[in-house]
Amino acid sequence: MAEYKLELRGVCKSFPGVKALDNVQLSLRPGTVHALMGENGAGKSTLMKCLFGIYKMDAGEIILDGEKVEINNPDEAMKKGIAMVHQELQPVPARSVAENMYLGRFPTKCGPLKVIDHKKMNAMTAELIKQYNFPIEATARVSDLGIGVRQLVEILKGLSCNAELLIMDEPTTALTTREVER
Repeated sequence: MAEYKLELRGVCKSFPGVKALDNVQLSLRPGTVHALMGENGAGKSTLMKCLFGIYKMDAGEIILDGEKVEINNPDEAMKKGIAMVHQELQPVPARSVAENMYLGRFPTKCGPLKVIDHKKMNAMTAELIKQYNFPIEATARVSDLGIGVRQLVEILKGLSCNAELLIMDEPTTALTTREVER
């Protein structure tokens, strides 16, 4: 087993006129929790977006469980056991909590046609809601929820992936003190 769950080595990322990341190093041991802290514009979100495959690094490498990996998009990150809760909310307001949680990875049932298994999806969502004691219904329409509860849906989405590495990019900015404690 590798000493580190994740290593980022020599990560560089520039945008026109701005060097956002310059030779960043980060090593995370399994079973630990870390907080990246710094001023606005320091590159924290940029680094996490590079790790999650939203941005392509200009230079550097990602070592996951001792193996060098390439992550070109969020689907690849999720297949490698990495999930991300984004700072910016990205729900589909007209859909339910469960549909938002499993968007792009709906459980299906087969018959003459492969269709979404809403019953299973709602049950899986309800189980997560119960496990984390969140004040949400699996079938509630996201557009009917307050901004803080929508952020809880995003956090549940990250938790629903059974990821070994969960990135949370300022997940509590839209939450009340009580919601943060929960």
